[in-house]
This record gives sequence, C-alpha cells and structure tokens, in this order.
Amino acid sequence: MNRTIAAILNTPLWLMAILISLLLAPHAAAQETVVLSNGEWPPYFSADFKHGGFGSRIVTEAFTLEGVTVRYDFLPWKRGLESARIGQYTGATGWRKSPEREKYFLYSDPLFTAQVVFFHKEGSRFDWKTLDDIGGMTIGGTLGYAYVDDLRKAVERGGGKLELAPTDEMNLQKLAAGRIDIFPCGKAVGYYLLRTKFTPGTADLVQHHPKPLLDSPLYLLFSKKNKGAHEMMERFNKGLRKLRESGRYDTFETESLRGDYLPDWDKQP
Repeated sequence: MNRTIAAILNTPLWLMAILISLLLAPHAAAQETVVLSNGEWPPYFSADFKHGGFGSRIVTEAFTLEGVTVRYDFLPWKRGLESARIGQYTGATGWRKSPEREKYFLYSDPLFTAQVVFFHKEGSRFDWKTLDDIGGMTIGGTLGYAYVDDLRKAVERGGGKLELAPTDEMNLQKLAAGRIDIFPCGKAVGYYLLRTKFTPGTADLVQHHPKPLLDSPLYLLFSKKNKGAHEMMERFNKGLRKLRESGRYDTFETESLRGDYLPDWDKQP
C-alpha cells in the first residue's frame, strides 16, 4: 500500500478534521461581507423586488465576482446616506455626484444612467427650457434627492412653491390630483409607479416632458470613514468590469426591462 495513503488511513479522525479546516480557512477568509444602505426607487432599487431590483443586482453580482458578499439595509434615502457618511455602512447605493458628497465618499465606476424628467398633467401644455421657466409653478419634490436645492432656488427667484414629500409615489398622487403642477422623477421609475400603483384612468392623466432635468450616471458610494474604502472600491470596479465584459450586465438589464424582477403581487395579469 502506498505510504501516503496508509498514513492518511491511520490518522485519527479528529486530527484529519483539524487539517481539513486549516486547508479551507484561506478560502473562507476570502469571503468578506459588506453592508450597504439602500432605498426604495423601483425598478432600480427595492426591498420587494427580486434581487433587490436591477441596480442592487448589479452591485451584488460585481462584488460576488471579487469574493465579497453583500447585505442591504433599506432605509429612507436621506437617512441611509447620512448613516453611510458617518461610517455605519460600507457605503450607499445609487447616488449621483455632488461636491458635498465628494467630501465624504469615494465613487465607484458608474452603475447605470437614469434620466430624470418632469411629469405633468395631460393637456397642461407644460414646456420648459431653463429652470427659470418653472420658477413660478408649484413643484413637487422628493426628500433627499439631488435636484431639490436647484428647484428651491428656482422657486425663490420666480415666486413659486416647492412642496416636498417622502416618496415619488406620493408626489405622483399629488400631481394626478392637481395639487402640484409638475414633478421631477426618473422616467423609468415614474412609469413603473403609474403602471403598478395607479388605476389606468388615473395613470392616463399624467405624462412627461421629453427634455431631461438630469441625465447623469448613478454610483455606489464608499464612506471615507471606513478603513480600506479605496481598496474595496477598486475591487468592486474590477468586478463591475468583469460583469460588463461577460455580457451578464446586459442580460440583467434586459430582464429588468422585461419585468422579471417585479414582485409577484406587482405583475399585471
């Protein structure tokens, strides 16, 4: 009998268990976990969606390719960003760049680009070229979103009014009811909400203006409060590049547009 095999057969089971655990330890150690703040912005991000929505899946899969697992805490956007800023989370998903945020966060490569447009009532003849054109209107806004400061300045100049609400859905309800004149929202997000949260008759009352208010990328933010933030960002970017090059990124985007990630109770019959 081969001496190596004989030695293995004569090794006590308890010793073999220790040896096996030592051999597996480097692999286990490589599996790190990051905890990210997330928020409700379907169809991109949602605790109710399969995979947490398209944006969440991109983040999860890119990290997975680098041996990192992800856990999300879904919070109101403003609170999630602040919690990440002070280091309670590794980072925060789905934010645009701003000078203020760059003081506290590192930015990943872009996750995706989401176009924000003004929604308005059907037949209102709404048109705009600059923010001064809307300064005299009653505008809805969602708390914590990047555009709020610019809208506030516009209504201060034009004598209009800015009304803030906690969610995009609430603002669309106010728009349909005629309580506000216009409301900026991600185009995909707005039509998802109109399709799934409103009756067809109510949804038909709302349309969007083709000129975008924002057409900028969204990023994964890494809190500078956390040690190793730059290294973790580089690992994520590497995984994101692999995901795009493999073609799986495009597959996930197609699945999202097809409605594959919708909760079962949100799917239309």
